[in-house]
Amino acid sequence: MKSYLVFLDRSVLFKKPISCFYALASLILPFSFLGYIIQWREAIMSVTILFIASVCAFLVLLAAGLSGALIWWHRRISRDEGQRFYPNLRRFIQTLGEWAGTVFAITVFGMSIVYLLFVRDHYTLSLPLISLPVPIPFTVMNLGFGGPIFGFLLIIATKIFLFILDLLVKLLGSIWKLLLRIVLYYYRCVVKIHRTIEVNTQIWAGVLWIISAVVVGFGIYVTYRLMGSPFNILLAGLVPLALGLGFMAFLAAKRRNPEA
Repeated sequence: MKSYLVFLDRSVLFKKPISCFYALASLILPFSFLGYIIQWREAIMSVTILFIASVCAFLVLLAAGLSGALIWWHRRISRDEGQRFYPNLRRFIQTLGEWAGTVFAITVFGMSIVYLLFVRDHYTLSLPLISLPVPIPFTVMNLGFGGPIFGFLLIIATKIFLFILDLLVKLLGSIWKLLLRIVLYYYRCVVKIHRTIEVNTQIWAGVLWIISAVVVGFGIYVTYRLMGSPFNILLAGLVPLALGLGFMAFLAAKRRNPEA
């Protein structure tokens, strides 16, 4: 049991699960095609050229699958960057783009060559292109040469996307640091003001009493001037009066019990 637990802790399969999973997943396509060949073996083996084409197609898919598996194996992402989220995500996106571009290029180019060498003479279908009949071999040839180009462009697009993503992450990091500095600055200001009030408690208490008295006087004056008006208009004087009296009561309670 101890050896088994050591295997679980040190085995690459369990230490790098994401990379190993995609490396194994890259081999699904060739072996699924092999299963298709086995399923239809009688029909395939009855035609020699079709059998050779199937074997060559399997070898092409196997080469693409092995290439994709090796890309994931050499770009193992899990735990390579510790517990940091963005470096692992960045490496995953980079590996995914490289894997997709490489597998697509090998598969399309190889399958196009197999078709042109073995299968094209068995098909007479044409495809319309700008009102002109274009034979399938010509179209497949364009597709075959376009596969590596598109795969290369896919890898380049992934690099460009990661470059833009790095800039955005740096920008967001700078904005976050700026916000932290602003919050910290205002926090220090509040602390300084609080310390200033604590040092000059009696002076600030007198100032607050004066402000409360002014608010109460303003409330009394407005209430007197609006006497006889509807209640909703009379609230314009009653509200500051109530607030001023309430704050005076609070100051009085605070003076009797400073710890309250």
